[in-house]
Order: sequence, then structure tokens, then C-alpha cells
Amino acid sequence: MAMSLEQLFESIGYVTLKMTPGCNLKCSYCNVEALTPKTPKMEMGQYRRIADLLIDNSKAHFIGLEFHGGEPLLLPDDWYEEAITYARTKAKARNKVIEFPLVTNGTMLSEKRLDRLNGLGIRFCLSCDGPPAINDELRGAGERVERALRLLREKRVPKGVITVLSPSNWHRMGEVMTWFGEIGVNDFTINFMQPQGRGMESTLLSGKQMFEAMRDIFEHMYENDLAVTEAETLLRVTRFAAGRENPAPLHCSEFGCQAGKTYVAVDHHGVLHACGTDLANHPIGHVDKPFDEAHYNDTLARLHDKGSWVVRCFDCNAKQICNHSCPTSDYNSDDFKEYDCESTKLLWEYFCKNATRVNELADRYMSRRMQLRRRQIEVEEQVPA
Repeated sequence: MAMSLEQLFESIGYVTLKMTPGCNLKCSYCNVEALTPKTPKMEMGQYRRIADLLIDNSKAHFIGLEFHGGEPLLLPDDWYEEAITYARTKAKARNKVIEFPLVTNGTMLSEKRLDRLNGLGIRFCLSCDGPPAINDELRGAGERVERALRLLREKRVPKGVITVLSPSNWHRMGEVMTWFGEIGVNDFTINFMQPQGRGMESTLLSGKQMFEAMRDIFEHMYENDLAVTEAETLLRVTRFAAGRENPAPLHCSEFGCQAGKTYVAVDHHGVLHACGTDLANHPIGHVDKPFDEAHYNDTLARLHDKGSWVVRCFDCNAKQICNHSCPTSDYNSDDFKEYDCESTKLLWEYFCKNATRVNELADRYMSRRMQLRRRQIEVEEQVPA
């Protein structure tokens, strides 16, 4: 019996909604090639169809609908209020917990909008590559991004920050992290600039540059007692210190990427994509059309197939900290795989030479996490039932 769309969504727990291909900025490395603001936006009927598929069919108890773009704040606040009310009401009836992250460049986040959207339960994630002068080299509007970050701190609204490592900042990560600390960004996540969208026309970082950026991030965390933390580097640190479970199977389902498996993206037309980036290459269906299981399987096989290249990984000690690269980027560029591989090997060598410092940082980080968890439990216990 062929798989139906509803059966596909049984395994899906998280959906990225590409609200619009429009954006008020034109970042030189944009992986979705966002256009000007005068572009189509997701209709409420389309959104409800996607929400129904996820909430009604997913076997996961915790699920997520992520608002993304382009720039999702090009849609009005009334749209988000209706959308969130609909999905939250339906999820509650299904005994599911649903979250609503929103990934934005922050330039349209006024105090009034922040208060309203935060009141709806939206979780904010901002894209920022560093202080305005650094951010403006490839993105623009740095002062407005800084203003949004300061506003979030002033309002004590939790936020995530994504920083793209690019030619503008890879060699200045200490400066970036110090500035983050000054404006109230205590943690962030790096993404390497990738060969997707307009990034196909950009000069990729070399493996040595990728490594040096992560090394400098590690050194800043170590020297400043984790005042500002970076998620990807900490993941590598803890893997090195504690080892890694089930290190042998070298494919995406074992190493983090769940594109098309437990996660999908849907654009404003209703087209399903295996991943929320590089939308042109990996469509897997449509929310309003019969599901083609053969096409879905072929697309995922092509996306996740690393070919004979991955044979080198089996005898490589660095696999303990390795992410085995990004399938959507690998699909577009063999060079990216090579650079990512080189940077991981260099980082592994650096960790081996500085094992005492790496283990010490891992211990400090895990101790801090345990302390935060104990405080959280104490607070929960004080809340009346």
C-alpha cells in the first residue's frame, strides 16, 4: 500500500513554514534567494491545511511550526494571532504541545510588535553576523538589528541568534562574541556560509578558515568562563570529552540531519520540501495533491547519499566530533564537503593537543547545565498545581 501524505506526517514533528519569498534585505549569501517585499505571502487557508496535517497526524507529543522566509515579519500581526490561536487550540484538543519559533532579521521588530507577538507565545530567533560594521558587509541594516537585540534584552524576552560564518567575520569571532556579551546575547549558533541560493555565487570559506573561527570561539568561551556560548562548538567539545554513542553508521539519520524524515519545509504555494534551504532542488510533494511515494524516496536517497566519498570516514578519528557535512550543501558543491572535512580534522587535532582545556570546558558547561536544571526544578516545585 502506497504511503499517503497523512502517513508521511506521522513521523514529522517540526515544519518550517516559508511564509514568503520576500525580504526587506538582500544578504549577499541568502540561501533562499529572497526577493523584494512585493511578493506573495502564505494564505491562511494554506497555513491551516499544513497545521492540520501536522497536528492531526504526527505521533510526536512536542511539535513545532516555525515561521520563516524570506522575512516572516512582512506578514501582519493579525495573521499570526489567527494562525497561532488556531494551531494551539487544535493541538490542545489533541493533547499535544506546540511551539512557534520565528526566524527574523529583526529589522521590523518594533517594541509594539514585540509585545504583541511575544504575548502570543512566539519564540524569536534573530540573524546577526556581528556588530553593525561587520554585519553590514554582507547583510546590511546592522544598526536596526542591534536595536532589536537590545530591545529583546530590555524586555527580557528569550531569543536565539544565528550567525553565519563568512568572509566578513570568520577572523573576528572574539570581537563578535565580546560585542554579543555587551548587548545581552549570551548564546548563539554558527552556520558556515553555504553553497545555496545566492551563496552559490560567493567565495566559500576554506577549511582552515572554518577551523580558525571555531578555534577562536572555543578560546573565547574558555578564557571568559562561558560568558557567551556557541552551540556548535560546544557540541564538538562535549563529543570529544564524553565520546559519542553509536559512532559507526555514517549517514544523516545517525548524525543529526532529519531532512524529509522527521522535519519538512512548506513554501507559500504549499509545496513540500525535504529541507528549508535550497528549495529549488528537493521538493517532495504538495499539501493539496496525492503523495508520490516513489518521488519522495528518490529525492531523499539523492539528498542523503554521500557516495564513495564517505568511505574515508571509517578510519578517521575525527568522526567522533564530525557532523559529516550538510546534505543540501554537499549536493551543490564537492568543495564544501572537502572544506568541512578539513576543518573538522584540524579541530580534532587541536582538541587532542589541548585535551585538558577541552575537558575542563566540557565539565564547566555540563556543571552549569545541571545547576540551571536544578533551579528550574525548584521553581516548578513552587508553582501551585
